[in-house]
Amino acid sequence: MYRVVQTKEAFRYPEGTTWGPYLEEVDAQERLASIRRHEGDGVIESGEFGAPCGLTHVDAGGPGGVLTNA
Repeated sequence: MYRVVQTKEAFRYPEGTTWGPYLEEVDAQERLASIRRHEGDGVIESGEFGAPCGLTHVDAGGPGGVLTNA
């Protein structure tokens, strides 16, 4: 997984804003390009960042479990 961490304020988002996680690096690169269009900057980080969209994995007693809002 990839995420973009904003290193310079751009548009209405402050420095330190985090975007993602993205499953594909190309998606992170598109977000980075979007930030730069607003005269900002950012870095792409890779690794495991948890479930996307604020969802958490819950064991439902069966294979796979479910995703739910925390």
